[in-house]
Amino acid sequence: MRTSIIAGIFYLALTVALLVGEIKCIIKMIDCNWEPIGKAEIIYTGATFTGLGCIVGYIDIQDK
Repeated sequence: MRTSIIAGIFYLALTVALLVGEIKCIIKMIDCNWEPIGKAEIIYTGATFTGLGCIVGYIDIQDK
C-alpha cells in the first residue's frame, strides 16, 4: 500500500514536470525573435511539435 502511494506521487510529480517543460518550450518558441530565423527558433519549434519540448523547455538557447 505504501509503495503504491509513493509510486503514484512520483508519477504525478514526473507528469507535472514534463508538462511544465512543454509549456515553457511553447512560450519560448512564441517569444523568439523570428527575424532572421536562427538556431533557437528551429530547436524550440521542432521540440514543441515532436514532444521533446518537455526536456528542451528547461534549456536556455541563445542566438548570437
